[in-house]
Amino acid sequence: MFCDVILTQKNDKYVAQVREWPGVTAEGDTRDEVICQVRTRLSEYLTQKAEIVRVEVPLSEMTGNPWLDKFGWFRDDPTYDDWQAEMAAYREDMDRNEGQSE
Repeated sequence: MFCDVILTQKNDKYVAQVREWPGVTAEGDTRDEVICQVRTRLSEYLTQKAEIVRVEVPLSEMTGNPWLDKFGWFRDDPTYDDWQAEMAAYREDMDRNEGQSE
């Protein structure tokens, strides 16, 4: 597993913060020290202190957010995969033709 770590220097100290897990931080005198610390703390956090679960959020009515209001519309459409393949082929054709028109 890879995580992005934000590494900064503050008053002759290094500070590391895991971008995806803002509660996991470390501070130390050297860059290598804080990277090692934050790696250990992240491992402990993910294996001993936290549980990652996936939840479904039911949206039974229109929210006003067009991304959410359209989400899942094509879930039961038997032609959706064919449509996706046609769109991909069309885009590839457009990309090929774009280079020829110049």
